[in-house]
Amino acid sequence: MKANGKFSLLFLFVFLSQSLSAQTGIQALVNAEKAFAGFTESNSIPAGFLKFMDSTGLVFRQGKALNAHQVYQNQKSGPAKLSWAPDFAVISAAGDMGVTMGPYELRPASLDDKPAARGYFSSIWQLNANQEWKNLADLGTTCEAAALPVKEVKEISLSEQTTPDYSMAVILSMDNLLNKAIEDKNKSGWIPLLSNNSRLNLDNEKTLIGEKACTAALLASPARLLLNATGGGLSSGKDFAYTYGTVINGERKENYLRAWIYQKKEWKLILQTLKW
Repeated sequence: MKANGKFSLLFLFVFLSQSLSAQTGIQALVNAEKAFAGFTESNSIPAGFLKFMDSTGLVFRQGKALNAHQVYQNQKSGPAKLSWAPDFAVISAAGDMGVTMGPYELRPASLDDKPAARGYFSSIWQLNANQEWKNLADLGTTCEAAALPVKEVKEISLSEQTTPDYSMAVILSMDNLLNKAIEDKNKSGWIPLLSNNSRLNLDNEKTLIGEKACTAALLASPARLLLNATGGGLSSGKDFAYTYGTVINGERKENYLRAWIYQKKEWKLILQTLKW
């Protein structure tokens, strides 16, 4: 990329960083993801993750949930360039927790290089006590068909509502019931949890949207998968939750990350990134 292009990216990052504190709601969430991407692209992958991941934020590697700061503090900065942008975002009614996803591209050394890898990222975000958006969990898939730039972002802002006093134990129980349904390829166990806006990210697949596309992919999943919920979090209004866990496929160990929303007195799975 030419020098003026690099300057533009840096200017965009500075502008977004300065404006985040003045913005609320879905636009602030989307801009937090864009600022994360802009800073990482202009600096380095470790620097970006250390700046934008929460101190308790997680990344996932071969079945393990790892503290992102511990991972990237021990990783040397290399020449690789990682670019991404959100094309989907959901935020809780209180504006304190949400999820973003979209395509990414990884280049060996320069933004002029041909991408060495492409795929889709999924990120869980939370507004901390300092009113800063921090990334709580990040998991990606690989897909050669994923590509930048993003033309528009599909945004969903949850409405204020009365929600039951759910605990995280209830959410994890629901999550494991879904795991059992996927293991047994019992579509009646997951169809009620899906909607027209539900997303599913799998390796080597473009993002699948809607009940029919998600169901077809889950029915075609490998036999004898074992899934187990290991953690997650819940928004202050208890209308948004995220869960993560392990996926065992024979000798292979991987992870999943999910985002849930509470609407019309029921929980719906809005985004699932599933690796097997």
